[in-house]
Amino acid sequence: MMAAATSTYIAGVRLRSIAGIWYRHALVLRRNLLTSISWYFVEPFVILVAIGIGVGTLVDDVQGVPYARFITPGVIVGSAMFHAVFECAWGGFMRIQKGVYETTLTAPVSTREVAMGDICWTMTRTVVTAVCIGTVAAAFGWIDNVSGVGVLLPAALVGMQFGALGLIFAALSPNVHILSLTFTVVASPLYFLSGAFFPISSMPDWVEPLAWAAPLTPSVHLARGFVTGDLAMSHLFAGLYVVAWIIVLFPIAATLMHRRLVK
Repeated sequence: MMAAATSTYIAGVRLRSIAGIWYRHALVLRRNLLTSISWYFVEPFVILVAIGIGVGTLVDDVQGVPYARFITPGVIVGSAMFHAVFECAWGGFMRIQKGVYETTLTAPVSTREVAMGDICWTMTRTVVTAVCIGTVAAAFGWIDNVSGVGVLLPAALVGMQFGALGLIFAALSPNVHILSLTFTVVASPLYFLSGAFFPISSMPDWVEPLAWAAPLTPSVHLARGFVTGDLAMSHLFAGLYVVAWIIVLFPIAATLMHRRLVK
């Protein structure tokens, strides 16, 4: 009996509890599926067409890559970031305000498991986002090699990384007005300075190190390596850098969520 009771624990968390939280979010998405589809497909489609085809006709190849293909990995990873931040920052804050987490904690679920369940669901959403945008890009011929499927890896890493960061914002924000700064002051600058739309090397010398150190840039670099099929050691280091961010951010997110939820 004791073995059966402890077998559901891995690293101090119950997989069944995490799966239950994931399933709860999946049910919510299913009820709002038509609205969600527009975010998964319509917005990325407009961005890819407007920038890839519109601006792409005015821009020569970038680093030997057609401009539309150059921006595709940045759009995929950037959209994954916005999905992750929205789900865990905005969604997490709403769940705090509406008492969803408080109700969840009446079940055999810890605050750590709540955080892990949210982040696992967010990772699922970012991978779905990458699949949807990647399908559109492949239809235009902007992803035309087998290694392009590897873009799902940085999308999943971004889901964990910015999911944890989003929970930190949700736990710290006293009101929705402060929370909105997550998008305007954090997410948007990271998106446009990540090398998604132009090479980092085109920035001023003093900006380049800051851009490379930013949390989204390594994922864009890694995704571009998969899309172009030109992988090197720098892409391995980029992936490890993102993993390091996740290792640092998750304990902070779990701790702050515990302080916010447990009075």
